[in-house]
Amino acid sequence: MIASLRPALLLLAVAASTPAFADSADRDCSKGAAEQRIPACTQLLDRKLAKSTRALVYFRRGQAYAENGDDAKAVADFSAALEVRPRDAASLTARADAQSRLGEMDAALADYAAVIAVNRRSALPLINRGFALLQFDRNEEAIKDFDAAIALNGREEEAYKGRGDAHRALEEHMAAIDDYTQAIRLDKTYKNAFYARARSLIEMKDYTRALEDLQKALDLDSEFDSAYFSRAFVQWQLGDTEAAIADYTKALALDTNFPSARLERGQLFAALHRYDEAMADYDETIREQPSSDQAYVSRGIAWRELGDYDNALADLAKALELTKDKPDTLNERALTYLAADRYDEALRDADAAIAADSQVADYFVTRARIRESRGERDDAIADFNKALELDPANKPAKGGLSRLGAKP
Repeated sequence: MIASLRPALLLLAVAASTPAFADSADRDCSKGAAEQRIPACTQLLDRKLAKSTRALVYFRRGQAYAENGDDAKAVADFSAALEVRPRDAASLTARADAQSRLGEMDAALADYAAVIAVNRRSALPLINRGFALLQFDRNEEAIKDFDAAIALNGREEEAYKGRGDAHRALEEHMAAIDDYTQAIRLDKTYKNAFYARARSLIEMKDYTRALEDLQKALDLDSEFDSAYFSRAFVQWQLGDTEAAIADYTKALALDTNFPSARLERGQLFAALHRYDEAMADYDETIREQPSSDQAYVSRGIAWRELGDYDNALADLAKALELTKDKPDTLNERALTYLAADRYDEALRDADAAIAADSQVADYFVTRARIRESRGERDDAIADFNKALELDPANKPAKGGLSRLGAKP
């Protein structure tokens, strides 16, 4: 997400010096919905205009295109405005934002650099570039920009929020929480800072504090669908499954095209053995998002738990088509082959999962169970012991050794 375009206020001086047209085209070019502003601005551009006025109209139409999701046309209009006023910070920033959304990293960063060059005492251009760098996963560089912005103006909450986002992307959650907390101190109504702090707390498994932050975000915006989604997960982890289902359902009511919410609600239904509801959610997720390998995996696991191994294997095979050799999926298919007493195929997939990632204890537990079923006691014991080496608290591995009469 790009920071709000507050540098665009710099163009107000141009607007103030521009004579207004006494007709609806001028009014509609600057006010109202984007769909109305675009044709109104186009009508004005068909007239003879002073250069400064034409630049302003191009800027306004570019903003309308951007709001309407047509960033390519927005870039063209901002470029037209810049032909008249090449150092205009508002047009440079708006074009950079649109280029960022289009994934045109080099062009966007060049424009942000140009804005920074002409506004060296302003924190806002640094904040905007910082958010763009976040979008391109250049988190360390983003932190430098947010640091510089804070050095210029330590009261810009967005700079702390952006730096927190960068730390969170780098899995530096304590630093992220500190920054989000500072952003909240500066703006106690900053719902996104409460939400972001909750996300870091979730990563730290501090679900109680995460729940408090998500509630604060929802108090500020009762239609914050992502907050309901995250709170549903937290409620699930805290054992309140009915509250979790209610929150997933609320998130879906606010945004019917929310595949992650539908998928996780399906997983929760499956955990509660409410398989009809789980399957309905998985089916709908796959319909909405046919490239979701996790939806096929989740449905495959549900089929396995229902004893329908053919359908389970079909779904897991589809998931592996979408993400070839993903070790978690190979492990799930190995478990399905094991449940179906197809030990050779189970062992093949377990070997492949371990070859892809040899640091996951559960993969060794799966292979140990397969070897135990094949009567390969010594090999099974070796795999259970390897699982305990990777995860000393692994209960299935301890249970397997006990079952085989062996010691860790």
